[in-house]
Amino acid sequence: MPVVEILAGDAPDAVDDRRAAMTVEDLLTMSTGLDCRDSYLYRWEGLAEMQQSENWTAHVLALPMRDEPGTQFEYCNGSSFLLSAILSEVTGMPASDYAEQVLFEPLGFGGFEWPANSNGITIGWGELWLHPADMAKLGYLYLLDGEWDGAQLVPAAWVETATTEHISADTLASGYGYQWWITDDGYAMALGYGGQYIIVSPEHDLVMVVTSGLPGAQFGLPQELATRYVIPAAISDTPLPPDPDAQGHLADAVAAAAEPPEAEPTTVPERQAALTGSRWEFSAPELGDVPFGLRFERDAAYLTLGVNGEPVEIAIGLDGRYARTDTVPLALRGRWSAEDTFAIDFQIVGGVERGTFRLTFADDGTEVVYSESTNGIFGQTTAERAD
Repeated sequence: MPVVEILAGDAPDAVDDRRAAMTVEDLLTMSTGLDCRDSYLYRWEGLAEMQQSENWTAHVLALPMRDEPGTQFEYCNGSSFLLSAILSEVTGMPASDYAEQVLFEPLGFGGFEWPANSNGITIGWGELWLHPADMAKLGYLYLLDGEWDGAQLVPAAWVETATTEHISADTLASGYGYQWWITDDGYAMALGYGGQYIIVSPEHDLVMVVTSGLPGAQFGLPQELATRYVIPAAISDTPLPPDPDAQGHLADAVAAAAEPPEAEPTTVPERQAALTGSRWEFSAPELGDVPFGLRFERDAAYLTLGVNGEPVEIAIGLDGRYARTDTVPLALRGRWSAEDTFAIDFQIVGGVERGTFRLTFADDGTEVVYSESTNGIFGQTTAERAD
């Protein structure tokens, strides 16, 4: 059924022949013909434009047509968003509620988050926060042809169709199915921003899950690990014999990784002592032009940022460890990398975004250089003393 008929209330007044021919299957296979420009190739320019629009559904449906639907693969987050909008239209509930009802609860998920836009439509293309074990359950559901605990949660025919190549992708994988990447090596992948992977290899009866916050150039590292090491290691249908020593080493490594680093002795340079009581203000245009404030005390530092129009002050860890508050999911660690330069490492708690602000103090002004690793964003601005 044509997409513009299902979402007729948000379709343009004038619908050309190519737009009228766009189907749900074209959305599933990322072959809509729309000029989306919202992949990494365009630094997600089109995605940002959609998010800034008042009606995301209408915005995507009105994008220029570049190709005949169904003929060319072009990664488009807007396609996945339209699938979410269609699901809401058909079921009468947000996609997140429907997914919880028919999938997440039967699979026994340990909780999830999937936000909606201002119109109440689930994001659809991403921002679905899951525990790694629950990601593995999704992969295992597909490995079992949609059956779970004796119930057919997803039709087996759909699983086969969704994980079959329908169009050549020639980017992250050779082909694309229904929202799954299909490889020449016989496995399917669900990929998420920053390096979130669900890899399903029916031939090896294997599911591999990776959560990461990789910079763009290393996004494909998990796939390389799967192809070169993990999948070739599956050489038998029978389990390996018990290896208590190896299990013990693994348990020790997991326990060690879970331990927070020890606090380092705090040394406050003369520069910070001289800045005690001072406050600085700056912004980062490439990160959304969010205003920031930095306040120094004799042996402490605090970052202030606007959250829902209100200033929120967050402590900055100065002992080599990240500090965070329950107010916002942000962790901060500060250090004097030079006598005149204060660096603030930031990490979105539970997310993939992380980066650094470096403030260099000089008599003629304070320079701020910042970076965000996942998107490869770099920028420069100045800070002004506000006290």
